[in-house]
Amino acid sequence: MNDLIGRNYESDSYQCDLETGFTLIEVLICTFLIAIIASTLIESFSRQIAQQQLNEVIHAFIQDAQLARQLSRQLNVKVSLQPANERDPQNWSNGWAIIQPTDTSMRGIMLKTYPLNQPHLHAQVQIATHLLKDSQQFTDMSAPKKARHISFLGGEPALLHNGGFVANRIIWQHKSYPELMRHVILGPGGRWRICDPGKDSQKCL
Repeated sequence: MNDLIGRNYESDSYQCDLETGFTLIEVLICTFLIAIIASTLIESFSRQIAQQQLNEVIHAFIQDAQLARQLSRQLNVKVSLQPANERDPQNWSNGWAIIQPTDTSMRGIMLKTYPLNQPHLHAQVQIATHLLKDSQQFTDMSAPKKARHISFLGGEPALLHNGGFVANRIIWQHKSYPELMRHVILGPGGRWRICDPGKDSQKCL
Protein backbone atom coordinates (compact mmCIF):
# COMPACT_ATOMS: atom_id res chain seq x y z
CA MET A 1 0.00 0.00 0.00
CA ASN A 2 2.78 2.37 0.92
CA ASP A 3 4.53 1.49 -2.33
CA LEU A 4 1.39 2.33 -4.27
CA ILE A 5 1.02 5.66 -2.49
CA GLY A 6 4.70 6.42 -3.16
CA ARG A 7 4.33 5.64 -6.84
CA ASN A 8 1.22 7.80 -7.09
CA TYR A 9 3.05 10.66 -5.36
CA GLU A 10 6.01 10.38 -7.71
CA SER A 11 3.63 10.28 -10.69
CA ASP A 12 1.80 13.37 -9.46
CA SER A 13 5.12 15.17 -8.87
CA TYR A 14 6.32 14.28 -12.37
CA GLN A 15 3.07 15.52 -13.86
CA CYS A 16 3.39 18.80 -11.95
CA ASP A 17 6.96 19.20 -13.21
CA LEU A 18 5.79 18.65 -16.79
CA GLU A 19 3.04 21.20 -16.36
CA THR A 20 5.49 23.68 -14.87
CA GLY A 21 7.95 23.06 -17.71
CA PHE A 22 5.34 23.67 -20.39
CA THR A 23 4.31 26.85 -18.62
CA LEU A 24 7.88 28.14 -18.70
CA ILE A 25 8.16 27.34 -22.39
CA GLU A 26 4.95 29.21 -23.04
CA VAL A 27 6.27 32.20 -21.11
CA LEU A 28 9.48 32.13 -23.12
CA ILE A 29 7.57 31.93 -26.39
CA CYS A 30 5.35 34.82 -25.36
CA THR A 31 8.37 36.87 -24.30
CA PHE A 32 10.06 36.15 -27.62
CA LEU A 33 6.95 37.17 -29.57
CA ILE A 34 6.56 40.34 -27.53
CA ALA A 35 10.23 41.21 -28.18
CA ILE A 36 9.73 40.76 -31.94
CA ILE A 37 6.60 42.89 -31.96
CA ALA A 38 8.25 45.57 -29.81
CA SER A 39 11.32 45.75 -32.06
CA THR A 40 9.09 46.03 -35.13
CA LEU A 41 7.07 48.82 -33.55
CA ILE A 42 10.22 50.66 -32.44
CA GLU A 43 11.69 50.44 -35.94
CA SER A 44 8.43 51.65 -37.47
CA PHE A 45 8.24 54.51 -34.96
CA SER A 46 11.87 55.50 -35.57
CA ARG A 47 11.29 55.55 -39.32
CA GLN A 48 8.19 57.67 -38.85
CA ILE A 49 10.18 60.15 -36.77
CA ALA A 50 12.84 60.24 -39.50
CA GLN A 51 10.21 61.02 -42.13
CA GLN A 52 8.85 63.82 -39.95
CA GLN A 53 12.34 65.27 -39.51
CA LEU A 54 12.99 65.16 -43.26
CA ASN A 55 9.63 66.71 -44.12
CA GLU A 56 10.14 69.47 -41.55
CA VAL A 57 13.51 70.43 -43.01
CA ILE A 58 12.42 70.53 -46.65
CA HIS A 59 9.28 72.54 -45.88
CA ALA A 60 11.26 74.93 -43.66
CA PHE A 61 13.78 75.37 -46.49
CA ILE A 62 11.08 76.29 -49.00
CA GLN A 63 9.24 78.53 -46.52
CA ASP A 64 12.43 80.44 -45.68
CA ALA A 65 13.22 80.85 -49.38
CA GLN A 66 9.73 82.27 -49.87
CA LEU A 67 10.25 84.48 -46.80
CA ALA A 68 13.51 85.80 -48.27
CA ARG A 69 11.66 86.69 -51.48
CA GLN A 70 8.91 88.41 -49.50
CA LEU A 71 11.42 90.41 -47.44
CA SER A 72 13.18 91.52 -50.62
CA ARG A 73 9.86 92.93 -51.80
CA GLN A 74 9.02 94.60 -48.50
CA LEU A 75 12.49 96.07 -47.90
CA ASN A 76 13.13 96.69 -51.59
CA VAL A 77 16.65 95.29 -51.21
CA LYS A 78 18.51 92.15 -52.14
CA VAL A 79 17.89 89.29 -49.70
CA SER A 80 19.65 85.92 -49.87
CA LEU A 81 19.17 82.46 -48.46
CA GLN A 82 22.56 80.83 -48.00
CA PRO A 83 24.38 78.21 -45.88
CA ALA A 84 24.41 79.31 -42.24
CA ASN A 85 27.99 78.46 -41.30
CA GLU A 86 30.26 81.27 -42.43
CA ARG A 87 33.30 78.98 -42.08
CA ASP A 88 31.70 76.38 -44.34
CA PRO A 89 29.75 78.47 -46.87
CA GLN A 90 29.31 75.61 -49.34
CA ASN A 91 27.55 73.25 -46.92
CA TRP A 92 23.79 73.45 -46.48
CA SER A 93 23.90 70.52 -44.02
CA ASN A 94 24.72 72.95 -41.20
CA GLY A 95 21.50 74.85 -41.84
CA TRP A 96 20.83 78.12 -43.59
CA ALA A 97 20.38 81.82 -42.95
CA ILE A 98 18.43 84.68 -44.51
CA ILE A 99 20.92 87.47 -45.15
CA GLN A 100 20.55 91.07 -46.26
CA PRO A 101 23.86 91.97 -47.94
CA THR A 102 25.40 95.32 -46.99
CA ASP A 103 28.39 97.35 -48.10
CA THR A 104 29.74 97.60 -44.55
CA SER A 105 29.78 93.89 -43.73
CA MET A 106 31.04 90.96 -45.77
CA ARG A 107 28.44 88.68 -44.24
CA GLY A 108 25.58 91.16 -44.20
CA ILE A 109 22.67 91.49 -41.79
CA MET A 110 21.36 88.14 -40.58
CA LEU A 111 17.57 88.24 -40.57
CA LYS A 112 16.88 84.62 -39.65
CA THR A 113 18.71 81.33 -39.17
CA TYR A 114 17.61 77.71 -39.28
CA PRO A 115 20.25 75.39 -37.77
CA LEU A 116 19.97 71.66 -38.42
CA ASN A 117 21.47 70.71 -35.05
CA GLN A 118 18.28 71.62 -33.20
CA PRO A 119 17.45 69.14 -30.39
CA HIS A 120 14.49 67.58 -32.19
CA LEU A 121 16.43 67.20 -35.45
CA HIS A 122 19.72 65.90 -33.99
CA ALA A 123 21.53 66.92 -37.20
CA GLN A 124 20.03 63.84 -38.86
CA VAL A 125 19.05 65.56 -42.10
CA GLN A 126 21.85 66.33 -44.54
CA ILE A 127 22.60 67.00 -48.18
CA ALA A 128 23.01 63.96 -50.44
CA THR A 129 26.17 65.40 -51.97
CA HIS A 130 27.06 62.14 -53.72
CA LEU A 131 23.92 62.48 -55.86
CA LEU A 132 24.42 66.12 -56.80
CA LYS A 133 26.57 67.85 -59.37
CA ASP A 134 28.80 70.77 -58.43
CA SER A 135 26.46 73.08 -60.33
CA GLN A 136 23.51 71.99 -58.18
CA GLN A 137 22.77 72.74 -54.49
CA PHE A 138 21.96 76.26 -55.74
CA THR A 139 25.55 76.85 -56.73
CA ASP A 140 25.94 80.14 -58.60
CA MET A 141 28.62 79.32 -61.16
CA SER A 142 28.81 83.02 -62.12
CA ALA A 143 29.43 84.25 -58.56
CA PRO A 144 32.84 84.67 -56.89
CA LYS A 145 34.05 81.34 -55.45
CA LYS A 146 30.91 79.74 -56.95
CA ALA A 147 28.88 80.78 -53.94
CA ARG A 148 25.77 78.86 -52.98
CA HIS A 149 22.76 81.05 -52.44
CA ILE A 150 19.19 81.82 -53.47
CA SER A 151 18.96 85.59 -53.89
CA PHE A 152 15.97 87.81 -54.54
CA LEU A 153 15.64 91.47 -55.47
CA GLY A 154 12.39 93.35 -55.24
CA GLY A 155 10.37 90.17 -54.88
CA GLU A 156 11.32 88.93 -58.34
CA PRO A 157 12.21 85.24 -59.01
CA ALA A 158 15.63 84.15 -57.75
CA LEU A 159 18.52 85.57 -59.72
CA LEU A 160 22.10 84.49 -60.32
CA HIS A 161 25.06 86.81 -59.92
CA ASN A 162 25.07 87.46 -63.68
CA GLY A 163 21.34 88.28 -63.70
CA GLY A 164 20.03 84.94 -64.96
CA PHE A 165 17.09 83.18 -63.37
CA VAL A 166 17.75 80.31 -61.00
CA ALA A 167 16.65 76.80 -61.99
CA ASN A 168 18.28 74.39 -59.60
CA ARG A 169 17.77 71.69 -57.03
CA ILE A 170 18.95 70.31 -53.73
CA ILE A 171 18.56 66.79 -52.33
CA TRP A 172 17.90 66.27 -48.63
CA GLN A 173 18.59 62.87 -47.09
CA HIS A 174 18.21 61.30 -43.64
CA LYS A 175 21.41 59.97 -42.08
CA SER A 176 19.89 57.00 -40.26
CA TYR A 177 17.62 56.07 -43.18
CA PRO A 178 19.55 56.96 -46.36
CA GLU A 179 16.74 55.64 -48.53
CA LEU A 180 14.60 58.54 -47.24
CA MET A 181 15.34 61.51 -49.47
CA ARG A 182 13.57 64.37 -51.21
CA HIS A 183 14.49 66.46 -54.24
CA VAL A 184 13.63 70.12 -53.70
CA ILE A 185 13.46 71.76 -57.11
CA LEU A 186 13.14 75.44 -57.99
CA GLY A 187 11.94 76.21 -61.49
CA PRO A 188 12.99 79.34 -63.46
CA GLY A 189 9.60 80.95 -62.78
CA GLY A 190 10.07 80.70 -59.01
CA ARG A 191 7.86 77.68 -58.49
CA TRP A 192 8.96 75.08 -55.95
CA ARG A 193 8.47 71.35 -56.35
CA ILE A 194 9.16 68.43 -53.98
CA CYS A 195 9.92 65.04 -55.45
CA ASP A 196 10.21 61.66 -53.71
CA PRO A 197 12.50 59.42 -55.80
CA GLY A 198 11.28 56.38 -53.89
CA LYS A 199 7.77 56.87 -55.29
CA ASP A 200 8.34 58.42 -58.71
CA SER A 201 11.94 58.64 -59.92
CA GLN A 202 10.85 59.96 -63.34
CA LYS A 203 9.48 63.18 -61.84
CA CYS A 204 12.84 63.76 -60.13
CA LEU A 205 14.78 63.91 -63.39
